[in-house]
Amino acid sequence: MRTIKIKYWEEFEQCFSKKHYRKWIFRGQCNSDWGLESSLSRAFDEASSIYRLHDKNGKTINRYEHEKVMIDRFSCNAHIYLNTLPENNDLLSWLSLMQHHGAPTRLLDFTFSYNVALFFALESGLGDAAVYGINHHAIKNDDDALFGSGRLEKYSNILSDNNSDDPFLFSFEPTFSNQRLLSQQGLFVATNNLEYTHENIITAYDLSDEDVIKIIIPKELRYLGLRRLNQMNINTTNIYPGLDGFSKSLRRQATFGLEYQRRVGK
Repeated sequence: MRTIKIKYWEEFEQCFSKKHYRKWIFRGQCNSDWGLESSLSRAFDEASSIYRLHDKNGKTINRYEHEKVMIDRFSCNAHIYLNTLPENNDLLSWLSLMQHHGAPTRLLDFTFSYNVALFFALESGLGDAAVYGINHHAIKNDDDALFGSGRLEKYSNILSDNNSDDPFLFSFEPTFSNQRLLSQQGLFVATNNLEYTHENIITAYDLSDEDVIKIIIPKELRYLGLRRLNQMNINTTNIYPGLDGFSKSLRRQATFGLEYQRRVGK
């Protein structure tokens, strides 16, 4: 993985502006020290630091069984809160819906837009942030038609206990989408093996340094970056459609207002 710490915004543009659209995918993280790890992986790590993840016979508890229980509980109760739901056999869309509503899943959010990824890197936090760029064609197997009609059948067994399988990543756009995903030009990257993080698997791939790039954004550039994105209409109101997005935007509006007063001396 090639890592670059930029000093000017022009450097950021130079790194990503010529990457082929949809061939490259991007992810922003508000803390540059964080690795690429799903919320489900973090949940298991946190649990293992508090509890013994072993049964009375000393055998490690199966992570896949825990994931299956969470998905079953979500799918059985989602109708109470939502009017429209995925097909029962569309497991990837169910995982996507869980991710959308904050449940821990094996998915990581990515976007086809490096500027949207930059927004997610800068919208919160105070320290250095990071944007990852991945040539997702390079991490696909040659016979994988991940955006074809056969993807649901190909990955219908993703909930199986497949520790013996070689770990790999696959990207997909759910057939059951939503307004927020469309606004963010979003997609997901999942792992077939819960014993490994996304970063573990990427590191194990035989990739060139040009296929995975990590751009570190110094904390001093945060505010200027958000101003630049706002001028492109990439802001909380548009990234999070609806009243929630508008409400979140008020916090940033207060920041911009205070900065304006500082500059004009009022």
